[in-house]
Amino acid sequence: MISRIERLRVGPIGENVYAIQSGDSNEAAGRGILVDPGDDADAILRFLAEKGIIVFLIVLTHGHLDHTAALPDLLAQWKGDLPDIAIHRLDAAYLGVKGEATNKELFDRINAAGFFHGLWKPLPEPTILLTDGDIVPGTGLRVLHCPGHSAGSICLYDSESATLISGDTLFRDGVGRTDGPDSDPAALQASLIRLAALPPDTTVFPGHGPRTTIRRELSR
Repeated sequence: MISRIERLRVGPIGENVYAIQSGDSNEAAGRGILVDPGDDADAILRFLAEKGIIVFLIVLTHGHLDHTAALPDLLAQWKGDLPDIAIHRLDAAYLGVKGEATNKELFDRINAAGFFHGLWKPLPEPTILLTDGDIVPGTGLRVLHCPGHSAGSICLYDSESATLISGDTLFRDGVGRTDGPDSDPAALQASLIRLAALPPDTTVFPGHGPRTTIRRELSR
């Protein structure tokens, strides 16, 4: 069960970075996961230090650069025993040797080439490839494959605390855009139907903007 979620807003389009700790007494004190480090590694490191969280795993809800751009600088400053990097296998091409071409194609397609050039640095390869139903180590968070915004978009769901990390699938008052090269409006609609079946009081922590609930988004 999740015991704590901390949020930091970074980057030119206000991407949400989350640090998450489990309530599992077997987890070492202070250990947690980092979700979607999208920009400003220095700010993220200060944030983690202030919150007293030591990252053992980085989870990416999808591979878009606004959710991954801080990775190179974070890893360069951590050095030594680096955390694993987990992403759905269908978004793995946004990282590693294919990352530049894949991200450039995306941001060219959505007429945001300047954003790409402003943020791009070579990204590391993932070390863990996720699939639907996986449990994120040390958290109890279940991976929900929710394609649409990208082919490998995921949400992270904890049933005990009724918590959903929704990435760019679901926002407060909105949903993810579907004009990317691997976007699929029909798949996004199916993903939203899946999320709508979660308990109404589920708290949703999106990739951009403030938190919401399933109930609130269903009532719009």
